[in-house]
Amino acid sequence: MLLQVLSQLAAEDPNPAPEAWRIITKIAYFVGLIGTFGGTLLYVLVVSPVLARSSVNPGDRDVLRRRAALVLAAIGTWFLVALYFQLAGKGARIKGHEIPYSEAVRPGRVIDYLTAPAQDGEWISVGAEAALQYGLWALSAVVLIFLWKSSLHRNTSRIASAGYVIAFIAYAVTWVPTDPSASTFDSVLGSILDHVHVLSVSTWVGGIATLTLVATAYRGLTAGAGGVWAQIWSRFSIVALTAVGGMVVSGSWLAWKYVGGIGALLTTEFGRFLLVKLSLVGTMVTIGAVNEFILMPRIAHARAAGAEGSVFRLAVRVFPRIVAVEAVLGLGVLFVLTFLTGSARAEIGSEEPVVDGGVITVGLLLIAIVAISFVTTAKISNRLGRPASTPEATPADLAGS
Repeated sequence: MLLQVLSQLAAEDPNPAPEAWRIITKIAYFVGLIGTFGGTLLYVLVVSPVLARSSVNPGDRDVLRRRAALVLAAIGTWFLVALYFQLAGKGARIKGHEIPYSEAVRPGRVIDYLTAPAQDGEWISVGAEAALQYGLWALSAVVLIFLWKSSLHRNTSRIASAGYVIAFIAYAVTWVPTDPSASTFDSVLGSILDHVHVLSVSTWVGGIATLTLVATAYRGLTAGAGGVWAQIWSRFSIVALTAVGGMVVSGSWLAWKYVGGIGALLTTEFGRFLLVKLSLVGTMVTIGAVNEFILMPRIAHARAAGAEGSVFRLAVRVFPRIVAVEAVLGLGVLFVLTFLTGSARAEIGSEEPVVDGGVITVGLLLIAIVAISFVTTAKISNRLGRPASTPEATPADLAGS
């Protein structure tokens, strides 16, 4: 199905594809943004609480904390650089005043964009809003960059928390419209759900990518570190389920807003690119389900049987490799996102959707269904991971599995 959609997109004459600079800068920006949100939240909610447990070997704690700190420092460095080139791209695409990117990337042009006066009806200019938002994002990146200094690794949790809070405030800047008179209930609700979608995707994909990078430090760990990683994967599965739930709900809203129906999904360029994205995300969810229902229970059984070698192999070697595939698919999603401009509704001349009581009711019902299904998923996974009451599951058996 995915190959058919890609072939059809290539065979047709779609709207002009974004220029190479736009694709590169947008992907780099999204990698930094998702890494910042997902990486910092992962450390605060998952890694730090596990490493704080007294049962963790001090040597393993130092290795994992150091690797996590350096990964966050690298994310901050990447994000800081990507922000400038993304900001230059915004200045190059001012409607009615477009300029070549080679010119927009000059510092003088960037300053001109940031200091441009507000238009009639605006309480703040678009450039000033961008200056505030990107300035805060740059600050969050600088905070993470401090983690290159090894003496600060003991404060990684506090630094990661600060980085996340500053980045979140920066992202929330756009909740306040530059022209309040143009705000409607639909636009405010759409803005909130759009933010929920980005934050959910960032938590899930950014967390996956960060864990994959941290897991490369396995050579410096003791054999008992398998149990530590088992606890990390267990905690992250809860965070990931919550994030995927938010992504499903907000993504359904965005699909209704920009596409409308199945027909537009198949007959418009926007819809087909969205279909490619959904295929990639669906594959990621499927891999996550395999981890949740097969790999996590196997790790739990191995831990219950005291098969330390099997726990290490599954949690430190096998699990990260599977999750790395999800991270690569996530990068593919970011690539497809660069082509998702406009909307399917605009392509077919459909009227803008209007939020009414029926739409809100369906949305609340969807939230309830997603919540119930994901709680059920967590319970099934936990049940599958319970040790059998029979003496069949022995360390020798699990080590040979």
